[in-house]
Amino acid sequence: EAAPGSPVAVTRVVWRFAPDADAALNLLLAGEADVMEHLGSPARVERVRSDTALRLIPYPSAAYGFLGFRIQDGRGTAHPLLGSRGLRRALAMGVNRPLLAEGVLGPGTKAPPGPMSRLLWILDENTAVLPYDTTRAARLLDSLGWLSRAAGPRRRGTQVLTFDILVPSTSPVRRDLAVALQEAWRRLGVGVTVTAVDFPVFNERLAKGQFDAYIGAWLDEPSPRGLADQWTRAGWGVLNYGHYDNPAFDARFQRAAAETDLDRARATWREAMDTLNADAPAVFLYAPEQVAAVSKRVEGVTIDPYSWASGLRTWRAGPR
Repeated sequence: EAAPGSPVAVTRVVWRFAPDADAALNLLLAGEADVMEHLGSPARVERVRSDTALRLIPYPSAAYGFLGFRIQDGRGTAHPLLGSRGLRRALAMGVNRPLLAEGVLGPGTKAPPGPMSRLLWILDENTAVLPYDTTRAARLLDSLGWLSRAAGPRRRGTQVLTFDILVPSTSPVRRDLAVALQEAWRRLGVGVTVTAVDFPVFNERLAKGQFDAYIGAWLDEPSPRGLADQWTRAGWGVLNYGHYDNPAFDARFQRAAAETDLDRARATWREAMDTLNADAPAVFLYAPEQVAAVSKRVEGVTIDPYSWASGLRTWRAGPR
């Protein structure tokens, strides 16, 4: 039996639900909650850091975020702008991904070298990615016939280089990323608007192909085979909303998924990711480090990124 006042095993958990992350954090700071598994923005992390009754537990996230382009529709008709591989490559080279990732999501956030979180075992920092090079990006736009103007977006004949980014209104992070991309591309002479809609509408528009580009976020499965739904031809009608389609990528993906030798599998996965990145079907923006906040009266808390509450049996709590 535990001594009076000492921590005891947690035998009952009460879940509190709040309308948004700031409301949840206020419950924690007021002592009305003991654990918040994901604080989110750097500003929330700093609020907890200054509270002596709480401690921070950083842990890598199993998620990654990206801007996805609609390359074509479900019938194979190319997007009038973003169907151009050269234009997508120029847009990708116009984004300082590491700076953007840390600026919006805070220190510890990485710009991933492809569609993968920091936990996915195929992550390889030597994967070929398009460089951040605004001079090269501008020259590529010039070569494609998109000519600069004294004011406003570039034009090619009567066509104006402008498109929209779709985001869910419930995600301030995605909205902030879209606004930062809007500014980066404005400097290249690309006009970008940002449309925020309710999350159900966001999902509906993605499924119907009613967007130019969107800010998405996916949670990795432990196996990279789950990426098939997001980036291969087999994912049309599933999660490959932009209808990216490259037979060379699909073939490498299938070979990598079937490979049983670990070293050969890693090499083949890297070839597949090199192929994907060269096509720029998306700009891979962030792989975050998440931060949990825990009351100091709760001990033994460890966080599994795939199931943060799975370690509850080791938690112990003392009196308030």
